Amino acid sequence: MLGILGGFVLLLVSFYILYLGSTVESTLLTIGGVVIGCISAVVILICRMKCNMNLLEIYKAALRELKKNPQDSALREKAYQAGVDYYKDRRDNRKLLPYDEHRIQQDILRVTKK
Repeated sequence: MLGILGGFVLLLVSFYILYLGSTVESTLLTIGGVVIGCISAVVILICRMKCNMNLLEIYKAALRELKKNPQDSALREKAYQAGVDYYKDRRDNRKLLPYDEHRIQQDILRVTKK
């Protein structure tokens, strides 16, 4: 979260530098603003990917726990909630699609069947 916030602050700084470059008519400032903007986009992208990887690992761990004890309803709920969190994070609007719901149910069924 802090990395994403830092990326957005860096993006705002790059916009300000671009603005300064256009008012002073300095090509060097304009190029610097573009470079800083690209760096901030990469920082935001990397932070989002790390967050998604963490949620995926939590989901997989919950499925592994459920596989050890398939009759435990608390583990089933934990795996379901971890799946919901993972799939919601993958969407821009943070909403769970019916396809995502189906994938979670299929993962849980696959793990609990013998």
